[in-house]
Formats: sequence, structure tokens, C-alpha cells
Amino acid sequence: MDKLKQIICNYVDTTPNLISDEMSLNAELGLDSFALISMLLEIEDGFGVEIPNYVLPNFQTLKDLYSYI
Repeated sequence: MDKLKQIICNYVDTTPNLISDEMSLNAELGLDSFALISMLLEIEDGFGVEIPNYVLPNFQTLKDLYSYI
């Protein structure tokens, strides 16, 4: 989870210790669609996974994203 939080911090103005699992990626963290897609590409590279576009709407919170990975 720490690695994921660090990647998110590359796209939002906060620190990993201020990010909780239940935070909304859009409303609370402020990720717009462009930032979210860029972040997901970095997550794919960092974790060695492929995230198809059709599952993007399923990621409402950090916990949702972490569960998928």
C-alpha cells in the first residue's frame, strides 16, 4: 500500500501519511481523468500489472485500486 500511496503523491499535493484507504480518488484526492490515467500507467509499470480501461469506473477509492492490484 505504501508504494501505491507514493505513486499517488506524484499526482496530488499531499504526503503518503495523509492518504487513507477510503479516500475518494476524484473528490478527496482531486484526480481528474487525465491524472488518473497517467497514474494508472505508472502503477502498471511499478506493479507489473495491466489495468484495462473498462475497469477504470470501478476505482472509486484507494482501497478499490489496491484490491485490484
